Amino acid sequence: TMEEHRIWILKPQGGFNQVGIHMFSLTRADTFTPSATAAWLMQRIPEGTWVLQEYLMNPMTYRGHKFDLRIWALVTSLDPLRIYLLGTGIPKVSQWNYSKAVHDVKQMCIHVLMPGGSACFNDARAEVLRPYPTRTNVQDWYDNVYPPGELFWTTVAWPSLEWQIVEMLLLARDNILHIDHQIKRHGIRYKRIFFLSPDFVIGTDGQATMVEVNVNGYMIGNLHKRFFPLHEEQRSVFRLLGANGFPKKQKYVAALEE
Repeated sequence: TMEEHRIWILKPQGGFNQVGIHMFSLTRADTFTPSATAAWLMQRIPEGTWVLQEYLMNPMTYRGHKFDLRIWALVTSLDPLRIYLLGTGIPKVSQWNYSKAVHDVKQMCIHVLMPGGSACFNDARAEVLRPYPTRTNVQDWYDNVYPPGELFWTTVAWPSLEWQIVEMLLLARDNILHIDHQIKRHGIRYKRIFFLSPDFVIGTDGQATMVEVNVNGYMIGNLHKRFFPLHEEQRSVFRLLGANGFPKKQKYVAALEE
């Protein structure tokens, strides 16, 4: 069915941590013709360098709450292309029930702030998730996402996400593959890696959409471990890269164990 309106999201290029994001509702008239859309853009978009994306209005949800997934992808070779993915997505789940209604377009706790700060947790509309889901490869996740079921997740949704990552890298590597070949011809050997951490939303049809590619990866140790308990996963990444042994562990082990 045709939506009564469309939601678009505006982000400052190079922005971080949801700062400067704006949500807009466009009526059918606003997008009926290219000239109407251009007029809307001229009236609404401020000066600056921005990314304007059409918002996925029918996302998969967890217990009725919108989520997106941070994915860890470690690229260890361009030719042949070799990618290691963390076997679970890192869920970022809203604490409010999802709504795409016009009157809720500006509600950042629904659409953007996931899991959100104290304002999202303490608001009257909050339906705080306890326990908070931390993995996407467990039965609780399969049972509580919509559409539900392990079969749908493992054969439709997750493979769509994997393909989006592969497609992005196949397209991007064309610009740098000649450099990779030149390094190899000169016999220069050193460990070169890309650590990518894209964010995805997934529609109710199971098709994944890459929202953005981050560079910090949520490699945050035990910080916010209630939501993102990733310490062991980080250790695994470094072991995969050959950076094991941790010879200076005594300098920071106490902080890790707090």
